[in-house]
Amino acid sequence: MRQHDWLSSQPSTLPSVSDTLSSSCPTFNPVLISVSAILKELVLETKSVSAQASYRDVASFFRQHPLAIGVLVVSAGSLARNSVGLISRRRFLRWRSQRRVWKQALDQPIASVQDWWQEALEYLAIEDQMPLEDAISLVLGRSGLQAEEPLVVSSATDRGLIDLSQFLAAYARLARSEQSAIANRDLEKLRRQHQLILNAIGEGVYGVDLQGNATFVNPAAAKMIGWEIADLIGKSMHDVLHHSHPDGVHYPKEQCPIYAAFQDGIVHRVTDEVFWRQDGTCFPVEYISTPMRDEQGCLVGAVVTFRDITQRKWAEAILHRANEELDLKVRERTAELRQVNEQLKELSELRSRVVSMVCHEFRNPLNNILLSVSSLERYETHLTSAQKENYLTGIQADVERMTQMIDDILVIGKVDARRIEVQPSLLELVEFCQTLVAEVQVGSGSNRIEFRCRAKALQAEVDEKLLRSILTNILINSLHYSPASSQVHFKLSRQKQQLVFQIQDQGIGIPPEDQPYLFEPFHRGKNVSNIPGTGLGLNIVKRFVDLQQGHITVNSKLGAGTTFVVTLPLQIP
Repeated sequence: MRQHDWLSSQPSTLPSVSDTLSSSCPTFNPVLISVSAILKELVLETKSVSAQASYRDVASFFRQHPLAIGVLVVSAGSLARNSVGLISRRRFLRWRSQRRVWKQALDQPIASVQDWWQEALEYLAIEDQMPLEDAISLVLGRSGLQAEEPLVVSSATDRGLIDLSQFLAAYARLARSEQSAIANRDLEKLRRQHQLILNAIGEGVYGVDLQGNATFVNPAAAKMIGWEIADLIGKSMHDVLHHSHPDGVHYPKEQCPIYAAFQDGIVHRVTDEVFWRQDGTCFPVEYISTPMRDEQGCLVGAVVTFRDITQRKWAEAILHRANEELDLKVRERTAELRQVNEQLKELSELRSRVVSMVCHEFRNPLNNILLSVSSLERYETHLTSAQKENYLTGIQADVERMTQMIDDILVIGKVDARRIEVQPSLLELVEFCQTLVAEVQVGSGSNRIEFRCRAKALQAEVDEKLLRSILTNILINSLHYSPASSQVHFKLSRQKQQLVFQIQDQGIGIPPEDQPYLFEPFHRGKNVSNIPGTGLGLNIVKRFVDLQQGHITVNSKLGAGTTFVVTLPLQIP
């Protein structure tokens, strides 16, 4: 027997024997012929697995045996009737499509999944010595039997599987070979039974002679290709349904596996070609071309059995696309998690730096305060009023320094939490800058800032509060880090649709190795020495500039001074 491995999940049922056969005697003598008579031309598949095997083992079996129509499930070493089950390829594919259940059952013993094991126990079995008439009646009388489900055939020494369609086709060939010996009174019944069998098969079946012309076609085949049966008899079936490849390129007869079957006498199986309908459309098929021989063993043609696998291809495409989408989502999620992990790592490092710097920056003023308070307590009677005032002034300066540091940290936290919103308003910038310069000079006790602007008035929509903080921080830094005798040049200009604020000092400059980290929190240059500062001011400046969709650049030369250039749009979007 040749195996007949259909992978589609479309069901095909067979009518009961009461619907197809009369109660009279059969058209030939199958009651005197046993099943073994047609088993001679078929191959019995005897592969089996243990009932203790897992469903993963079943999947591995079907991968290793791609042509297997099914596998027997047996208890350890036993072939007793009550210990045998059957898992057909059709059932396996249907179970595997239930992805959630399949995943849970993958490593479970076969018999442990009750619903599937019950299905595996519901199979049709025949004996090789059973009269062929009884076997055919049993097959046709089995309600709901699927054409894709194989039959279990038992002998005295062995047990295996045969394909139902192959079994019926073999029976049909046997019936045809017996026609010459059947009496005229039985001939019409034989033909009727032959036709009923062809009609009962859910797959397309047709026969061709040695020229490739159709000798018979069953209704399922005619329906699938959109022809009437009468119009197909005598036609070249290659020209009708197999004339072209899927891309429309001509398919030569010399390369056709269907023709090869009645030339080399070998069964040919194909799983990835197309047949063409009468309306010019095509559909994917898998088919088997089996050679036919006469009573003398001479080749007389071939029988072709085929199935439309459109739905299976569609399901495979859907599954493939779903797997690709799942893989893409997994990769995207992995990338997101990796990014989040990097951000958490950076935040952790930043937090450690912040805690370390805050502790360091708070320790110095706290030590100063503690020392001043201790001196005031210990030497109160020995200190003059001026000395006491000097201590108190130092305490006040240290408290203000810590307060400023806390305020800066809170500002940075608000920006990170997006709790600071830009609130632009129309502002006259020349007057604003002149007022700001006066305030900074009064606060610093210095009169070294030189403000210049070619325009007498310049209006723009900016956030006054954020701009004040930006310019104040840069101006105060310029005063702190430059000699008391030097000038700080502050220039305002307009370039197209942008405002440009340039602040240039003649101070100590910024070392090249510190410049890339200038706007990071708590970062201070290596050359600041004992000049007080927290390293938060420029970080706040950068954040406020970004909030207003501007940018800031720094040009500095060690020992020669630093120039900050802040560019803001005339109107914040």
